[in-house]
Amino acid sequence: MGFFTGILYYRILVGVEQFTDTPLQYLVNEAKARQYPKGQIILYEGDEPDDIYIVKSGAIKVYDIDDQGNEKILHIIKSPAVFPFSFFLGNTDENRSFYTSITEVELFVINRQYAEKQMKEYGDLAIFLMRWFAHETHELLVRLSSLEKSTTHAKICAALKFLAVHHADLRKKEWRRVNFPVSHQMLADMIGVTRESTTMVMKEYQEQKITRTPRLTVLEINFKKLVEMYR
Repeated sequence: MGFFTGILYYRILVGVEQFTDTPLQYLVNEAKARQYPKGQIILYEGDEPDDIYIVKSGAIKVYDIDDQGNEKILHIIKSPAVFPFSFFLGNTDENRSFYTSITEVELFVINRQYAEKQMKEYGDLAIFLMRWFAHETHELLVRLSSLEKSTTHAKICAALKFLAVHHADLRKKEWRRVNFPVSHQMLADMIGVTRESTTMVMKEYQEQKITRTPRLTVLEINFKKLVEMYR
């Protein structure tokens, strides 16, 4: 299983408070934690992990790499995400996607067999995880559906809406700031077009004050204007 050599690895004693009001407490109370730096591959395609992970903090991208070596970002997850997704399918075979940190992340690490035992013992935990996975699957399908849109404008609108709703904090008025750096290349990898095409459209959106970048790779989205365009 691929992971960063020399990573901070310790028994979790604090920081579980955010989970104590959810059935995830049955997993994280006895979990260990790992911290990963930004840009670190946590799971490789082809890994056969014995553990599952719960995101305590930070953001992770889930992606494939095509035959030309290009990334195709399938999804972006945050706390309290549980991965790899194959765990929910009862699949003990190799992992099918890459999982890489977009920011510094902290993860709870739980043995797969222990997690399954806890799910059998605590029905509310199983229901919680089932509902969480169903919601994430829905969002993933919406994301993949947006890739079928006919224009780059429509594809970028869909990607920006996803980021604004799920990975941004409210700023002044209708502006929302995405919680991690967003480059034009990252947007291109999310929608399956070239970086050059993405840059052209994002320049238009900035001129129309749909987006703005107060600092390099800091992306803010005017959600009201975006929704009006997205309809």
